[in-house]
Amino acid sequence: MSSRNVGAVALVILLGLVVGTLGLVEADLYTVGVLVLFVGGVGIAVLVGEYLIRYVTSRRPPA
Repeated sequence: MSSRNVGAVALVILLGLVVGTLGLVEADLYTVGVLVLFVGGVGIAVLVGEYLIRYVTSRRPPA
């Protein structure tokens, strides 16, 4: 998990929040904001999964 990936996911979530906030004015933008936040949530899930896979595979088995 590189900081570049974390930054990209954070940027997607921030974009979703901004567009969702603009959705208070226009309903279509609210829907787009929710969809972008969903994509950001999927990105978080992928990053956490990658971290867990690396953590589990790096542990040494008990002797």
